[in-house]
Amino acid sequence: MRHYKTAIIGGGPGGYETAIRLNQYNIECVMIEKERLGGVCLNWGCIPTKALVKSAELWHEFSEAESFGLDAHKGALDYQKVFTRKNEVVEKLVSGIEYLFNKRKIPVIKTAATKIAKSDDRFIISLADEEAISSDYVILATGSLPKELPAVKIDEVDILSSTGILKLEKLPASLAIVGGGVIGCEFASVFAAFGVEIHLIEFLPTILSTEDEEIAKRMHVCLKKAGIKIKTGVGVTAAVKKEQSLTLKLTDDSELEVDKVLLSVGRIPSLDLEVPDALKLLPNGAVDIDANMQTSIAGMYAIGDVTGKLALAHTASKQGLYVAEQIKCAEYNHATPDSELIYENIPRCTFTFPEIGSVGLTEKQAAEKYGDIKVGKFPFTANGKAMAGGNVNGFVKVISRAEDDRLVGVHILGPNAAELIAQGSI
Repeated sequence: MRHYKTAIIGGGPGGYETAIRLNQYNIECVMIEKERLGGVCLNWGCIPTKALVKSAELWHEFSEAESFGLDAHKGALDYQKVFTRKNEVVEKLVSGIEYLFNKRKIPVIKTAATKIAKSDDRFIISLADEEAISSDYVILATGSLPKELPAVKIDEVDILSSTGILKLEKLPASLAIVGGGVIGCEFASVFAAFGVEIHLIEFLPTILSTEDEEIAKRMHVCLKKAGIKIKTGVGVTAAVKKEQSLTLKLTDDSELEVDKVLLSVGRIPSLDLEVPDALKLLPNGAVDIDANMQTSIAGMYAIGDVTGKLALAHTASKQGLYVAEQIKCAEYNHATPDSELIYENIPRCTFTFPEIGSVGLTEKQAAEKYGDIKVGKFPFTANGKAMAGGNVNGFVKVISRAEDDRLVGVHILGPNAAELIAQGSI
């Protein structure tokens, strides 16, 4: 049986960055990943979506060329080329990660882990091909899966997940997006820009319910101006397939006929393997971890979406670096650094038109936590660079404690919000 110092299960941003950092520390590790390296983020999530966002952004800007003194020769949209470019971007990035692993001689086992058992001071990891390996440490980085509804099941043909919609080589004439969170609003923006008729259905009273209420309301207005039809406070009771379309039955007694449906009602932690009974799981299926990403089993860590924290690639990566540091200190008998990952300080970005960037507490959360707060706002209509760029839609909102002006929340709706929010994080 092959033995490794550390076994990492899952090759997403958390897993592959942890492997590289351990390699830099000269600590042996092996990656177990049944798909290609990069996980959901590089292969079926963040990166391909952002490639589509850029194409949609340019397509929208072409329509406004005349206002910049340019002849508007917009031409026709070739979505097949958009699709091909998206795949090329993904391939370059994934190939780059694979190159780094080859260069650093980090072994990758390209199969699924099926079981983890603890034997004395070692972990025994069973693999799908019936081979097994052992390790001193295990890092669970198994990610998350799209959530389904009782009445709406994903088939990746007509009812799509965020993975399935990225595989569409032809634009549908109409698309119903069930779920008005980050994923739903991003795809609504992109496909509306490409001319698809979009219906956005959200069960909660507002879209983007995790964002600051004022930001969410302004985004609602922006999406409606883009021609997106939005229903909030409405659920889906059934999805009936017809020959060439689907009919959604809604809780307001209305029906909606569309070509395709995107189901984006959230994601759930994925732990599709047998684990020791001693591993503590939270009610939502996430792996319970302490401040050092340690699970209830000594030597076993968990990072990324499977921990149920912020479901962001950069959260997983930062958690992974914490784990690498813990293992390095244990192996080299160094004192464990006295630091803690403050999830509140991790920025969140939504790549809609306009973008949203946020960090810290919403106005409501800040008021509940601190009582007296101060709120400052500045509109992009008064920003010179935004005016010169022809994109003045949005504002910056900062929230501080009244007693000492300590900054506790920053929220941006507008151009380059995803880059600007780093200032708020600092």
